[in-house]
Amino acid sequence: MIEPAATRSNLTNLIHHWQSLTVLVIGDVILDSYFVGNSDRLCQEAPVPVVAIQQRQDFPGGAANVAANIASLGAQVFLLSVIGCDDEGERLQQVLAESKITAEHLIVSNEHRTLVKQRVVANNHLIVRFDYGSTKSLSSTLEQQLIGRLIQLFPRCDAVIISDYHYGTLTPRVIQFLAKLQAQLPRPIAIDTKQLSAYQAVNATAIKPNYFEAIQLLKLAKQRHNRAEQITPYGDRLLQLTGARIAAVTLDAEGAIVFEQGESPVRTTAQPVPQQQTSGAGDTFIATLTLALASHIPTHMAAVLATAATAVVVQQPGTTRCTASALCQSFNHLNSQANQSFSTQGTNE
Repeated sequence: MIEPAATRSNLTNLIHHWQSLTVLVIGDVILDSYFVGNSDRLCQEAPVPVVAIQQRQDFPGGAANVAANIASLGAQVFLLSVIGCDDEGERLQQVLAESKITAEHLIVSNEHRTLVKQRVVANNHLIVRFDYGSTKSLSSTLEQQLIGRLIQLFPRCDAVIISDYHYGTLTPRVIQFLAKLQAQLPRPIAIDTKQLSAYQAVNATAIKPNYFEAIQLLKLAKQRHNRAEQITPYGDRLLQLTGARIAAVTLDAEGAIVFEQGESPVRTTAQPVPQQQTSGAGDTFIATLTLALASHIPTHMAAVLATAATAVVVQQPGTTRCTASALCQSFNHLNSQANQSFSTQGTNE
C-alpha cells in the first residue's frame, strides 16, 4: 500500500492533469426536475396523497449530467445534443450555465420538445415521476446538423462519451459517423447505452451497461443476489457482442465488475449508504472512468476511481455530481479500507 500522503499527492496530480483534457459528450439531454414537499392527508377525489410543494429543484440530466460531472471534475466539456425551443430548453441551458457548461453546441429546434423528467417527492419519498418530450428519432434535417457539429468537434477532444437513453438523438446514421470518425481519429470512447449491440462497429474503449442491460444482451435470467458471480463467466462474450475493449458492468449495491480483453475480471465494491432518491449515479461513473482512461492509468484503478466518485453521489438526494475534492476524500476512504495502491503511470504531464 502507498502511504496516504503519497496517495493523495498522486491523485491530486491526476486530477490536475484532467484540467488539460477536453471531453465531447453526445447524447440525450434531459431536464431533471424535483418538486419537493410534505403530505399529511389524502385527496378527497381518490386515495392519493396531497403534496404541498415547498421547493422546486432543476438539474442537468442524461447526457447533460454526464457533462456536468466532467466539468465538476475539472475537465473541459463539449455537450452535443438537441433541445426544443421551449421553456424547458431555456431552463436546461440555465442550469448548464450554473454548472459552467456552455450550451453553444446544443441545437435548438422548433420541431423538438426538450426531454423532461419531473419527480414529486413528499416526506423524502418519491411519489410519482412524469416524463415528457421528444423521443422519436431526429428528423433528417436535425440529424444532419448534429453530424455536422460532430465532425467539427470530434478532432478537438481528447475523449468521447456517448450517453444514449434511446430517446432518438443517436440515430443509426449518427452512430455510423461516430464509427467512421473513430476509425480515422481514434481516441478513448466510452458508451452508456440501452442498445449495446448497435455500437459494435464504433470500436469503443469502454462500455458501461448496468446489470439489467448486460443480462438482456447476454440473454440471462434476472437474479436478486450474487449478480457479479452470475455475470463473471460471460465477460468475453460481452466484449465480443459490443466490440469494446473494456466492459464495466455496474451492479448497484454490489459495486461493479470490470472486464478487459486479455485480463482477469476486476471487482469493485460499493460503500453501504442510506437509501436516497438518487438519480444519475451511472453518469458519474462513466464520466470519472473516461477521464481516468484518457489519462492512461490502469483499468482497474480507473474503475476504483469511478466507484469512489459514485459513492459520493449516492449519498445525496436528487441528480448530483462529484467534485474533484469529494473524489479525493472518497478515494482515500476506499483506499484505507481496501488497502488499494494507486499509480498515475502513463499520465502525460
